[in-house]
Amino acid sequence: MKPIDNFVVLDSVYGRFIVARTCLFQAEALIKTGRTHIESELSNIFAIIDTLPNGAIIIDGGANIGFFTVPVAHRTQGSGTRIISFEPQRQLFQALGGSLSINGYRHVYLHNCGLGAEPGIAQLPEVDYSMAQDFGTVSLSDATIVDEHGWMSDRVVDVTSIDAMDLPRLDFVKLDVEGYEESALQGGLETFEKYRPWIWVEYFITGADKIKTCLERLRDYEFYIVDYQNMICAPKEKLQTVSTQGLQPV
Repeated sequence: MKPIDNFVVLDSVYGRFIVARTCLFQAEALIKTGRTHIESELSNIFAIIDTLPNGAIIIDGGANIGFFTVPVAHRTQGSGTRIISFEPQRQLFQALGGSLSINGYRHVYLHNCGLGAEPGIAQLPEVDYSMAQDFGTVSLSDATIVDEHGWMSDRVVDVTSIDAMDLPRLDFVKLDVEGYEESALQGGLETFEKYRPWIWVEYFITGADKIKTCLERLRDYEFYIVDYQNMICAPKEKLQTVSTQGLQPV
């Protein structure tokens, strides 16, 4: 008997996704609605993305199978926008790469690594993609194991920093890195000071106050809670382009 595939292709209003059928929430939402399970989050993100200039550069840290990357790629087609996405889990990285190819989203640049305070390595726990769970909760940690398999490792992954990328500009950053937020933000402070991007970051593990403290050297940034897990860190001069009504200041 042929084993059941862990990954399947599903249609959506944003294009086709290669999704783990065992991942909680993701496949069910696509099958039932043709949309992601984070549509309210995407609506708030689109309100900002739509204000970005042509040629904008966007970073997606913790891309998973692309529930940010794919919709934003769909939204920004033809604008000259470039999206740089990072996913350290090899199988999710490969799934997202397949989705980008299927949909022809050539303005996305995908990397199988994590974001941290500086270039180096980190490690992942063992993950069984045949077991029902939320693969978006998988966290990086400091590397303590020996990479016994060299170029065939699933658990030891490369890490880079936003500053090390030496970007020509940066307009929007999304971080969903399961407790690694402080490290990823620290690795981008010089770039943030230079280009003053919007920063959308998941706070519910690290805490909103710690994220605000991490970014305290950024002049004239304001901080708002968007929902139970996300916050927006916004350069004051750009806030006039979007509404902050209903958002809770930090």
